[in-house]
Amino acid sequence: MLVVVKPCSSKSSQSHVKWLKVQFAKKNIANEWFFTSGRFAEDVAQIRSQCVGQATVVVIGGDGTLHLVINAMIGQPCNLALLPAGTGNDFARQFKLSMAQWRACVFTGTEQAVDVGMVNGRYFINMLGIGFSAHVVRTMQSQQKRGQFSYIWAGLLNLFNYRNVRLATSSAPSRSMMMLLIANGQYFAAGLKCAPTAQYQSGELVGMHFYGESFLARLKTFTYMLFAQHIRLSSVIKTGGTHFMIYTDGLDIEADGEIIGQTPAKVCCCPDAIRLKQPANCRVDMYEVGEK
Repeated sequence: MLVVVKPCSSKSSQSHVKWLKVQFAKKNIANEWFFTSGRFAEDVAQIRSQCVGQATVVVIGGDGTLHLVINAMIGQPCNLALLPAGTGNDFARQFKLSMAQWRACVFTGTEQAVDVGMVNGRYFINMLGIGFSAHVVRTMQSQQKRGQFSYIWAGLLNLFNYRNVRLATSSAPSRSMMMLLIANGQYFAAGLKCAPTAQYQSGELVGMHFYGESFLARLKTFTYMLFAQHIRLSSVIKTGGTHFMIYTDGLDIEADGEIIGQTPAKVCCCPDAIRLKQPANCRVDMYEVGEK
């Protein structure tokens, strides 16, 4: 079993590490450990190399660490076990599992195939964003520590100086847009349910187009999103599909909370790309805002 850890001093991460070491000793399970360095290409290559011959890769970290590991694991025969220990844990959030349940999955969980997205050859497991979300992620890169509400606070602050981008995509004509999200998971920004109909086993991605020309319109959209009511707005358009094209040049792309490149971009869904260990009865809440 290979364990990938993002080095940090958080209580949840340290607790997971300590618990796993005790379990390995009790169960007499062979294990290897890899501590991420923050150098994406090097870490991907080393994790991919260490995956060989492993049955399970355990990730201790948040969405960024999960993003790193899936890029190393694609095409490997091993399965993935997750111990959420990040600030947002947005992909994990939709499963509504307790920490005890996540831990139980490491050794007894049932493998379930989950989709991932791919943008310009790089994989993401939860969410891709262009426009406002990428702008916020860019401004937060210099922060050494991030609290659970730091994403929301940064979003509110950036609303004042943000300017819409003009975006041309395969699913919408060229027009001014606050942001475009392409979702495999339902949550982003440490708990905002931005894509309530996204399903990680559907074989499709959900495109969320956020329009709004004025500051007040963007503030309204952001406020509605805080309460998962944005889908009611006429300025928010939802689309779905297996492929998306973004034709505009030179815009930042964030994926799973990391800036990973710039547009233009080709985005597609890769069905059943990762085998994730979950409880056998795990189901995602598919309640969509406005529907009973």
